[in-house]
Amino acid sequence: MMAFWVAALVVLLSGPTTSNAHWTPPQATPHPQIFMPTTFVPIHASPKYVVRRYARQNIAKTSLFALDVKGNEKGELSLKAITSPKKRVKKSTKSSRSKKGKGSIKQNAKKAIPKNQKQSKKKTNLKTTSPTKSNDKEVLLSEEVPSGGIIYIQFSRVFQRHVVYQRHSGIDHDDANPHGTTDKVIQSFEFLDDAIQLFPETRVLAPQDLPFPPPSCSLVYPDENNDGGDRLLVRRGRLIDSDIEEEECETTIAGMGLWTLCELEYDAALNNTNSDKDYHYQQAHEALRTLLQLVSSQSSFTAPRHFFRLDPRRIAMRGHTSESIALNHERIVNLLSCGMDGNDEISKSKTVGLAMDSSDVAFVLQNFPQLCLYNCGELESLVRFLLQPLPLAGSIPSVAIVADRGDDGRANVDWPSLSGNGYGAGLTVDQATSAIRMMPELLALYYEDSRKPSMVYMYNQMMLAPVPPKLIDEATIQLNLEGADPSDAYTFAYLFSLGVSWSQLRILISSLPLWTTSNLEPGWELLQKGPVRSMLKRPSLDYLRQRLQIGPSDIYRLLKTHTRMSTYDASNKMLPTLDMLQSKLVLSSAELRKIMLRMPSIMGMGKSGFDDRLDFFTNEAGMSVDDVKEAVMKQPSLLQYGVSSTLRPKLHFFLEELGISETSVGRIVKSAPAVMGLSLTDNLRPKVVSMMKICSLDPHELGHIISTSPQTLLLSQKSKIEPTLKFLSSVLMLSEPVLGQMVLKTPRVLRQGLETSLAKKIEMLTNNSDSKEAAIAIVCENPALLVASNAVLEDRIERCPEDVDIATWLLPSKKGRRKSFQQSKTELSGDPIIVASDASFGSLTKIFPSITCAAHELDISESAIREACRNVVSIDGNYLYSLTDSPLALPKDPQKAKMPHHTKTIPISIFCSGGIYPSDNADVARGQSRTGGLAIQVFTDGSILDKSQFLQEFSAAANSCLGIHVPRNNDQDESILIAVFPLMSPSRNRCELFSCSASLRICEAFLKTKSNEKETLYDIKVYTESNYAWKLAKSKDHLLELGCYLTSQEMLSHLDVASYLVNIDILHPLVRSFSRLNGHTEPLGSAHQTFGNANVEFLHSMDEITLINGGLSYVRRLTGQAKYAAMW
Repeated sequence: MMAFWVAALVVLLSGPTTSNAHWTPPQATPHPQIFMPTTFVPIHASPKYVVRRYARQNIAKTSLFALDVKGNEKGELSLKAITSPKKRVKKSTKSSRSKKGKGSIKQNAKKAIPKNQKQSKKKTNLKTTSPTKSNDKEVLLSEEVPSGGIIYIQFSRVFQRHVVYQRHSGIDHDDANPHGTTDKVIQSFEFLDDAIQLFPETRVLAPQDLPFPPPSCSLVYPDENNDGGDRLLVRRGRLIDSDIEEEECETTIAGMGLWTLCELEYDAALNNTNSDKDYHYQQAHEALRTLLQLVSSQSSFTAPRHFFRLDPRRIAMRGHTSESIALNHERIVNLLSCGMDGNDEISKSKTVGLAMDSSDVAFVLQNFPQLCLYNCGELESLVRFLLQPLPLAGSIPSVAIVADRGDDGRANVDWPSLSGNGYGAGLTVDQATSAIRMMPELLALYYEDSRKPSMVYMYNQMMLAPVPPKLIDEATIQLNLEGADPSDAYTFAYLFSLGVSWSQLRILISSLPLWTTSNLEPGWELLQKGPVRSMLKRPSLDYLRQRLQIGPSDIYRLLKTHTRMSTYDASNKMLPTLDMLQSKLVLSSAELRKIMLRMPSIMGMGKSGFDDRLDFFTNEAGMSVDDVKEAVMKQPSLLQYGVSSTLRPKLHFFLEELGISETSVGRIVKSAPAVMGLSLTDNLRPKVVSMMKICSLDPHELGHIISTSPQTLLLSQKSKIEPTLKFLSSVLMLSEPVLGQMVLKTPRVLRQGLETSLAKKIEMLTNNSDSKEAAIAIVCENPALLVASNAVLEDRIERCPEDVDIATWLLPSKKGRRKSFQQSKTELSGDPIIVASDASFGSLTKIFPSITCAAHELDISESAIREACRNVVSIDGNYLYSLTDSPLALPKDPQKAKMPHHTKTIPISIFCSGGIYPSDNADVARGQSRTGGLAIQVFTDGSILDKSQFLQEFSAAANSCLGIHVPRNNDQDESILIAVFPLMSPSRNRCELFSCSASLRICEAFLKTKSNEKETLYDIKVYTESNYAWKLAKSKDHLLELGCYLTSQEMLSHLDVASYLVNIDILHPLVRSFSRLNGHTEPLGSAHQTFGNANVEFLHSMDEITLINGGLSYVRRLTGQAKYAAMW
């Protein structure tokens, strides 16, 4: 039966292969073309060099690829690399290296370069005399590379890193030991461009298992009736077949960036000198038949588990023959069975292996025959790393961090160097043997081979005792396997049952990326986020992992943030978009990864949209490409803002309303790119108007402040700008004009901390002056003292001579002082005019520098503008207001006069806050799992005789409303309530808004117990530090208007905004509770009753606390309690 099955499979494998047009082109093809990763050369073209340049942080690298194109009688082409005519030293072994691809380029390029352009300085393998520069910063090597020997870079498939080796001259290496025992690992890198930046003159060798030419250097045969336009796509500046492009994505090397396989140096022994495709396919089929015979079991009637995944194209690409398969099989059998007991001899012995018997070896090879296709030297390196001892505890801090917390923080440990120094994962031979016996895929060297079988297979086929589900769940939590395939958790739980510690498993996951795979089945969390495929694309996820060097948890977070990424194809979407970003913005691979982790939706951006934004920044905003790159690195969403809807209106705001020069706008975008994402009507203009009013400044003076310190616009109006200005005005006893001049001279004073910086500096000056008035005079004379660090000011005061007055000593130096602000050439007559879309002036649509400008712009008379400002009437739908007028007196709602009379009023103040854990981090992918918490504190005055009884009743009401309560550590303050955020998708805004809603629900439950107290009015004020929650709830009239809608959909339809912007699932309950507490009539169909003994309003926390007496610390402490609840 077995013989019959083998014979049938042999016939199948030896059948025609014309279905694969990529590998079996038509015999008669007129005018074929060669398509390379740089350009294409027609058949009639003479041999020439194809040039491609790389610019990496002032390092220009030119890659030349020499082609020898010939046509034979059949119209076929032969492609080969032109070798250098220099004589080479003859080697005794056939595996000697000759320069292929880029290697021959370097030597041939020397002849083409004129003598006057050649460098006079002798080239060395490593530039140690002058450091290279990256982003205008010096990059120094940690240690000097030892002299003598050849320095080369080669990719390690075990660690998925680019390793820099030093090979001593005269040493030969075979395929089983590609790097040799004498090759020293100097350093390894995640990305190839980082390695080349530090080692610019080093040879870059292709992996041992890639023969020349690689798959991306292929022949394209256009159809006679079609020029191939539907299949040929423009990628990386060249025309290439879409099939080949897809293959390039599947066979890419991790961390290659913009490099292609054609630009590496290849082993001459692996060069496919025979150009006959049929010949290569015949060899591949023979090799596949040999592999089947070697790994098949005589007692089994089933094919090997992975056998039908083996593609003859893949075998032909790697240059395998029957002889090479047989040789590899012999070496693999020896590797799996030659192990010794104990780890003490591992580092001393050159021979390393596992301790399997013959049946176990046959079982492993039958279930994972891909091992016979791998490079034996790589497999030996993997096994050696598993068995080598762990470093001493605490001896290497980065390894200790990984062992303790995992690699989520990107510790970037140099694992190949550690392995070269004799350190590893510390597994015993028995543990490693049992692990590989259970899961042979742990030896995989390619992403497409690393996917483990299902747990059903483990239970049924492996005949293993089931791993307890609790242990699998613990492995998921301990190892942070979010987004990984369930079989990974099962595998690591099994290893833990063998005695491998969690610390060792964290090291294995961090050092061996192929040990984890992405889960292809989207869970409920992804499905409820947005449109997502029912089954994720494995090639796309694998390509993204290799291109960005990220793990399954990062992939899962990217999908949660941008679910449409599940539909993107690696070759047609991901690769061209990433290439476009990296090439046009001159990004390193690490910088590209950082951008993608923070804003994965950029991957869906088209070329035209990117070009429009880049054109805006370079032409209209006056920025260079380097400036755009720096801004995008700070704020990746800058590439997604609409040009006409977001970017250009802010440009006009800076130029026209604030009078900022065109040269300064680019500096604002570069220094504070997040400004471009803030709302003009609800954020930027209200901030500017608030500062103009408090400091008596005109718009152009505010423009000077912003151009000098762009980060000012990123400060919170209610939590930072207004408290700081009020603090300076009260403590320094400054009038509005004097305060404005101080801020105009020293704009950075607004960015200083109140209690940690400003208050301490003023106290320091007061203690060293005759009086507080003298200290105030010193600050007014030299405001720059307030922006110096505390240590600098203290040192300057201590250095004051005894015979010199402190006020004289601290006078500003006249050397190098900036010129004071020069008024704009445009005359500003009159007062600034503010334009809003509603009478509450919550959203500002325009700021005119003067009433004359407003009259000219609106095409009305100045008297009509003054009349509209006084009476608060609209002109063509616009409400006008002058800053010099008295505060707005808005018409009161007559409905408020209908409140019943109460003989007693009890004030209640509720401070609420929300927090999340972990906080946002620019180095961690968005979409990571978070938890939320909320903290509520209640106060009342002396009108309540028994405060303890009141707090008990209020706490009992909270227990019936809130979910999980968090115990407080050594804090017996009964006025503070801490709970866990109970809803999905916790964020800072959602937690803050929910704390406000929870406060109202507690008030409702509390007032239900006081329903018989008709004569008592509970005046409730809810304070929040969140600007987001305050803006949604600050207008009492607006909340009461929305409270008449029973359902959330009705309410949302009257908001004219998307639900995710207002979090309607939280806002709707808040508004309904607010309406009932204020006695507003309930809509039809409501089962709730209104309250007639309460008056509720929302205020910002900064409107109530006193800044001088530690009020700010109190608010910060409550925020810390909310974060503690999230961490709990």
